[in-house]
Amino acid sequence: MTEKSACEDLEQRIRELEEEAAEGRRAIAELSESEERYRLLVENANEAILVIQDAAVKYVNSRAIAAFGYSEEEFQSISILDLVHPEDRGLVTERYLQKIGGDPTPTRYTYRTIHKNGDTFWIENSSVMIRWEGRPATLNLVTNITDRKRMEEALIESERRYRELSIIDDLTQLYNSRHFYHQLKMEIDRADRYGQPLAMLFLDLDDFKRFNDTYGHVEGDRVLSLLGQVITGQLRQTDSAYRYGGEEFIILLPLTAGRDGTVTAERIRAEFKQRAITPVTGENVHMTVSIGVAQYRPGEDMKAFVNRADQLMYQAKKSGKDRVCSES
Repeated sequence: MTEKSACEDLEQRIRELEEEAAEGRRAIAELSESEERYRLLVENANEAILVIQDAAVKYVNSRAIAAFGYSEEEFQSISILDLVHPEDRGLVTERYLQKIGGDPTPTRYTYRTIHKNGDTFWIENSSVMIRWEGRPATLNLVTNITDRKRMEEALIESERRYRELSIIDDLTQLYNSRHFYHQLKMEIDRADRYGQPLAMLFLDLDDFKRFNDTYGHVEGDRVLSLLGQVITGQLRQTDSAYRYGGEEFIILLPLTAGRDGTVTAERIRAEFKQRAITPVTGENVHMTVSIGVAQYRPGEDMKAFVNRADQLMYQAKKSGKDRVCSES
């Protein structure tokens, strides 16, 4: 190789090295610019961002610091579960293990968290898997949804209260007749499907019109309210009671044969008779109730079932009132 050729090769190699160096500088500049854009993006995100690895907090942005009240240094010394309400730690642990176990789909769920000052607030957490310092970690985007939760809970309570008001009799706090037939159909369907007994108690206050004419409707309302209290006190969790209309009441006793329904009816009759009403000072009045008890017959028409119980109640009245009448 001539000296000239050697010089040309050297110059070519120098140019290549200079180009490589320039390319490296451009790459470093682009990387720095990319990292700066990423940092600005993360720091100015609307959500709190936390990177979790081995249940430890590895990174937080300024929103996370403001949301939870811990400094960046304090975050480094606490477990992620320290931020979670005790009742929700099982859920968070399950989702975290699911995520680091290889589930690639983004996870979004809500739970309660605890501020450094002890306040509880609701968050929605969107979690994805990333690599952090060469190892698996979760990137968590956290949004405070406490206000939304409160509105949802208020709406649910409002809807529940509306439904309750639409099916509850204000005076006796028992279900009203509108709800009765809906519930009766459900109980009959269940009795037919599983071959289970179903008893119905039909109650009517004795001489209620005379009481109203003597003492007035305000005192009459007190009698109705008292009977509602007595009935409620004798019911099991599975039973339900209704103000059917005026001074008439109906009780449904699922999983109950007629003879057992008679026992419940006797308890209600006896307790109500013992309760004294004081319509005027110094005067105690004891009211009574007549009750008919019927057991559902498989395949029986719903209205026929009600009518049988009603007729048994009238039989009790014709037999002297203040008594229980059943088919058994």
